[in-house]
Amino acid sequence: MKTITVFSDSHHIPLPKRLVDVANESDYVFFLGDGISGLDEILFHKGFHGVKGNCDGFHDFPDEDLVQVEGVKFLLTHGHNYHVKSDKLPLYYRAQELGANVALYGHTHFAEESKENEILLLNPGAIQSPMIGAPSYAYFVVNGDKFSYKIVKM
Repeated sequence: MKTITVFSDSHHIPLPKRLVDVANESDYVFFLGDGISGLDEILFHKGFHGVKGNCDGFHDFPDEDLVQVEGVKFLLTHGHNYHVKSDKLPLYYRAQELGANVALYGHTHFAEESKENEILLLNPGAIQSPMIGAPSYAYFVVNGDKFSYKIVKM
């Protein structure tokens, strides 16, 4: 069994201590872009994976990453390259092409989830300056090829 903390859109503001504590206890930490320079406290976590967002400039992070945790494949992206503010289908098609079970994205600044066929599309919301509601992140538990998750409001 593995645990994953997923967050996005910190916009270079220091991370909330509560998030850092949960991330440090997790096996993996997935950052979905916009705020790379504010990740000092968890950047060197042994299970850290991050992608750059549209506000991250010339950082060396990739635009997307495919990470397998036990039997579950996660596509990580900020989402702006897939126009997630207007249509999730391009993201779904990319996840399908890569064989991902879960497509994680940021960019919209609010938590949302949907399922296309068997692929979960999930935005954990913004950890700083959400458009709707409280700051939030997602927490996954992976056991073999099964997973459960929740969106946690701060």
